[in-house]
Amino acid sequence: MLAAVPQPPTHMVMPGVQQAVFTAFIFLPLGVALGIAVRNLIRGEGPVLLLCLAGGAIAAVFEPIVDVLGLVFFPRQGSWIAFETMGRPVPLLIAFVYPWYVGGQGYLAYRLFQRGIDRRGVFQLWAIFFAVNIALETPGLIANVYTYYGRQPFDFWGFPLWWGFVNPVMPLIAGALILRVRPYLGSGWRLLGIIPLIPVADGLANAGVAWPMWATLNTDLPSVATYAAALVTLGLALYAVWIISLVVARPAEQVEEAVVPVRGVRAERPAAVLTKT
Repeated sequence: MLAAVPQPPTHMVMPGVQQAVFTAFIFLPLGVALGIAVRNLIRGEGPVLLLCLAGGAIAAVFEPIVDVLGLVFFPRQGSWIAFETMGRPVPLLIAFVYPWYVGGQGYLAYRLFQRGIDRRGVFQLWAIFFAVNIALETPGLIANVYTYYGRQPFDFWGFPLWWGFVNPVMPLIAGALILRVRPYLGSGWRLLGIIPLIPVADGLANAGVAWPMWATLNTDLPSVATYAAALVTLGLALYAVWIISLVVARPAEQVEEAVVPVRGVRAERPAAVLTKT
């Protein structure tokens, strides 16, 4: 029943100053990523990062989908709208965050996987991306630029932690896909095949991990059901990270051999994992 589905707070107004500051804050990591991507091109290190950023920009089309299902709302009034679909306006700041959060971090994960990482390292990377997600979203939530609504579990300061379980899985899947697909793309125009891997990773992570929350948030089930679903989502997220580790991780002793932890000395990657980017 429609009455059971929580309705967004359409009365909200996007605060002008806060929107400007938060949009600039969101753009900073993208600006750094773009600078590194251009540097890579100039140095002849390849366009992979730039292609990842482009794929991340395309992945932004998932935002209104997850907003509707996961109960996120960006005000229409006063918003700098980048595009609109499913009746939801998507502000410009989203167009800035997806390229670096999904695409840029996906590239970072790819390079770490390429260099050599053990299973523990994959889980640590998920935790780091989780922390980045919290640091990213908290200022905008405190400034009322957007909001999570409905019976969100584990919502202690405006950021429901179950979202932090799901979002870091996106760049990890992206990195794993790039690692396995990149050797078959060769060079030249074929490298464009990297671009769709980023939105694919976005869709896989959200649909595969967040569905228990979608199924419970949009009903009139008691709050205990959403908390149970959040724990299932956490379990699915960790399961997904474990599956990714099966694809990308190497035994710890091999990683230790590949990366010698000598202070002040930059470790070299073994020839076996060196590929042109």
